[in-house]
Formats: sequence, C-alpha cells, structure tokens
Amino acid sequence: MLFIWSGWGILAVPVIIGTAVVVGALGGFALRAVGHPDLMFLAVSLGLFAAAAANWLVGRRLNGAPPRELVDPATNQRVLLRRRHALFWVPIQYWSLPVALAAFVPLLALRNL
Repeated sequence: MLFIWSGWGILAVPVIIGTAVVVGALGGFALRAVGHPDLMFLAVSLGLFAAAAANWLVGRRLNGAPPRELVDPATNQRVLLRRRHALFWVPIQYWSLPVALAAFVPLLALRNL
C-alpha cells in the first residue's frame, strides 16, 4: 500500500489502529469479566470511537500550532509559514470522521438482539 503524507500525517495510522485495538481489547476483557461476551461488538464500537477522539486531539494539536512569521527583506512584506500535517492530502484530524462513522457499523448488531 502506498502512503502519501506531509509532516507528521503518517501518525494518524498508528494512533487510530493502536487506540482502537487497546480500548477494544480492554472493553472486551471487561465484558467477558462481567459475563457478557456476546456484547463484544460494543467493545469494538467503543474502541473505534476512542480512536476517532484520540486522532482528532492529535490532529488539532499538530495542525493548530501558530505559524512562523517571516519578513521578506526586499518588499518588507510579512510571510506566514504554516506546517501542515496530512495523510493523503487530508489534514489528520479529519480522518476521525470516517473512523467515527465506522464505529456505528458494529452497533447494527443491536438490531439482531
């Protein structure tokens, strides 16, 4: 698979996958401990929601940094340099939206209960 990123945009991949796996596994262990292993889809959904939230926070922190201001000595004009962190040309905080929408897919299992 080909990944195209700028700045720290590639950080979205391990943040989303890592958070989803850790929170989903902890939720699954908790559900098994209380005797409800049949509700594992709730742990998956919770993991995806947590991954979306974590990615949003990381993206806002990285892309919200103040720009660097330079002055062109020839024209005395101000130039603002902004560092952009994107994955596939999309700022990383906006990758949280499809992850949050994917979190609703396991909840469709509630219709079958």
